[in-house]
Amino acid sequence: MKLAIKNLSGVLDEPISLFVAMASFEDRCRAIGQGLIGSYAQALLFRNPQAGELAARNLQMMMEIAGDKASSAVLDLDDPTATARSLLTVVEQAAKGPDGSIFVDITTFTHEQLLILFRVLQEAKPDRNIVFGYTGANEYSTNTAPADVWLSRGVSQVRSVLGFPGNLLPSKRLHLVVLVGFEHERAKAVIEAFEPNALSLGIGEQGQSVSEQHFQTNRRFFEDVQKFVERRTSLSSAVNTFTFSCVDPLATKRVLLNEIARLPDYNTVVCPMNTKLSTLGVALAARELQRVQLCYARAIEYNEEGYSTASDEVTIFQMRFS
Repeated sequence: MKLAIKNLSGVLDEPISLFVAMASFEDRCRAIGQGLIGSYAQALLFRNPQAGELAARNLQMMMEIAGDKASSAVLDLDDPTATARSLLTVVEQAAKGPDGSIFVDITTFTHEQLLILFRVLQEAKPDRNIVFGYTGANEYSTNTAPADVWLSRGVSQVRSVLGFPGNLLPSKRLHLVVLVGFEHERAKAVIEAFEPNALSLGIGEQGQSVSEQHFQTNRRFFEDVQKFVERRTSLSSAVNTFTFSCVDPLATKRVLLNEIARLPDYNTVVCPMNTKLSTLGVALAARELQRVQLCYARAIEYNEEGYSTASDEVTIFQMRFS
């Protein structure tokens, strides 16, 4: 469901017991919390200890918005195990609170943090409705010309996501599935790291993209990744392309399961690099097909000064793990 942020509190089925969000250098991290002022009993705000001045400022503003309902916790980008322990706080704090849902603003969690949180909730099975909210960007890379758009640079590590190791057998060939977004450099690094026998490249479907402008930018970066692959003769004859929804996790799940089913005798690794809503779809697919491994490319540098501007709309997706 997509709606104006200002109307969000009026459409929720039950009170919010716990609001969860991640402080970021992006102003988008504040948008949903501002729209839900007075609508939640508790707020748990995560922060990155390596974050710079912009993220610290946003955290302070988020804490002020939540007032005495707020508490904070650390998520270390370089320590997934510590991240999982910290994310358990969501379950623990919700259990202490009043009846109601857990609302998770997934907008500015990293893909890896979101996937680990999903796994924590899957294992803990809290007896509550989980509402995931996502605010898209009006514009990306606001400090560059359209031809020079960049969101991140460099890759320090490509690693499997904690909680989604899959079941990879040395005797089987490897099928790598990449849901391509704007960060084409990271997509290339993942392909180089795995050197797959078969590669599937996904692009957001035009009618299922956040906006037409985003689709056109995504297509440009998708084509750049395709050209990179074409230069690698070992892969050029083993590449398939597909489209997926950037806004509907269940639709993404269905498409991804179909893509994986094309090569049932291969080991499968999936790297989600598009919207956080599509990453939820990847998590749903991996929940159903546990032989699939999920991976993440850790960026070295982000375009903190001009990463994005926030939309005034939110898309919500609700589910239960119990």
